[in-house]
Amino acid sequence: MFDLKLVNGKVADGSGRSSYLADVGISGDRITAVGNLAAAPACETVDAAGKIVAPGFVDMHTHSDLSVLYDPHANSKIYDGVTTEVVGNCGIGVAPVSEANRQLLIDYLGTRMIGNLPVKIDLKWSTVAEYLDYVDAHPPAVNVAALLAQGAVRIAAMGFDSNTPTLAQLAEMQGLVRAGMSEGAVGLSTGLIYMPGEFSDTAELTAVARQIKSWNGVYITHIRNESDGVFAALDEALTIGRGAGVPVHISHLKLGGKSVWGRSGELLEKIDDANAAGIDTTFDLYPYTAGMTGLAACMPSWAFAGGVGQLLLRLQDKEMRLRIRACIETGIPGWQNMAKAAGSWDRIVITTVMNEENKHMEGKSVQEIADLQGKDPYTTIFDLLIAEKGRVLIVTHMMAEEDVAAIIRHPLAMIGTDGMSVSTEGVMSFGRPHPRAFGTHARVLEKYVREDKILTLEEAVRKMSAMPAERLGLKQRGLIKDGCFADVTIFDPETVRGKATFAEPKQYSVGFDTVIVNGKVILKDGMHRDAYNGRVLKR
Repeated sequence: MFDLKLVNGKVADGSGRSSYLADVGISGDRITAVGNLAAAPACETVDAAGKIVAPGFVDMHTHSDLSVLYDPHANSKIYDGVTTEVVGNCGIGVAPVSEANRQLLIDYLGTRMIGNLPVKIDLKWSTVAEYLDYVDAHPPAVNVAALLAQGAVRIAAMGFDSNTPTLAQLAEMQGLVRAGMSEGAVGLSTGLIYMPGEFSDTAELTAVARQIKSWNGVYITHIRNESDGVFAALDEALTIGRGAGVPVHISHLKLGGKSVWGRSGELLEKIDDANAAGIDTTFDLYPYTAGMTGLAACMPSWAFAGGVGQLLLRLQDKEMRLRIRACIETGIPGWQNMAKAAGSWDRIVITTVMNEENKHMEGKSVQEIADLQGKDPYTTIFDLLIAEKGRVLIVTHMMAEEDVAAIIRHPLAMIGTDGMSVSTEGVMSFGRPHPRAFGTHARVLEKYVREDKILTLEEAVRKMSAMPAERLGLKQRGLIKDGCFADVTIFDPETVRGKATFAEPKQYSVGFDTVIVNGKVILKDGMHRDAYNGRVLKR
């Protein structure tokens, strides 16, 4: 007898092959049969007539390291068909933590999406193992796979020192990477437009990335520049992969800024050439033409030397303000100039602040706020960063739809939200998040499969399940197959839709009927069952 039987559905099994009519039998946490199971008894039966039965989606790029602990429902992801979140991306993570630099890390996390939460951040661990054990002891509704964040490693070893590491500091970082991989991390991430990753040169990153090879880890990188310098930044990532002898995965591949719009073919050709040359390279993206980050990311790297506290002190100095403004207006070679990539201050929108007196700014562009305050945009952002202690999130409109479509079509593309799990209620309902946090996977199925027909349904499902699971070495995940773990999402291919918009982002996707995590039904008939069956996934 099966514990759970899914009947009358059309199975898109994650392999990319054509979908087919079949029943799926689940016993415990595993799929134990796929086929005609009409005569087999089951404790519970789900009728999937007219629906697609697919593997639960593996969100390749998230920042839910803390949000799944503060709100284990993971609502925005569950309602979008996600059963596994990959955390620790962009070099921004919550472990390892050194006692000497613990507060530096906590303050820094507050300036990034991962820690920009309306709660007091308290890291109750020091090592990757302790963090993963904490997640296991407080299981969320979704599975969690963790990358080792190079930024956290560097902060633990040398704080926000902008210098090249000494031999002793480099050895310490290498040791922390080996420890993190042995404790369960599935790869190493970097975020080279963020501190302290921006302080790290190619040689340092190669030496650190080399440590993950023994664990078959993947080097996953938010490259140093996604705008004018995107091609050179991609070259650097490939150089690191080749030098370290490890596979490369590019996070949220994009062409940010009008100066590089329309050049997606060149970018993708470079990746194809790398694979042909023996550098195993893949990438992910989110299906939107706007990104999201912290307002502090608009500041040049030198302004962050010493940490967030030093940044805020510099912003109070008139001469420093003039220097920062000059850097933004004229640029720094190799620096990801977020304001320039957006093109104008009216294309940068404030989405989240912490102080109640500034909440009226949420949803308004920097230019709009400046006009209302009678200030120039630079004074506006400097004053806001000081008032909010750096804890401000923004949406930046800077990509072209034709490039997004070309990138998603490529056979090596996977899907990631680049968002944390949020909600329409409770502690994670704050601010005005990017709609990708609510509707990424539904949007892929709605726009790129059903409407634009850029992808087949089976291709889309594979990009959202088996491909990321295989890339990260998550064994027996991402497929509807006898013996695999029973992570399943059931959706209506004709009605699945992402309701979230930039104007009204806090809306759950529709069309996902049932979501199952490790054999347990979490979402049924559009209702969350308040079940928390997620696990920590390791290689």
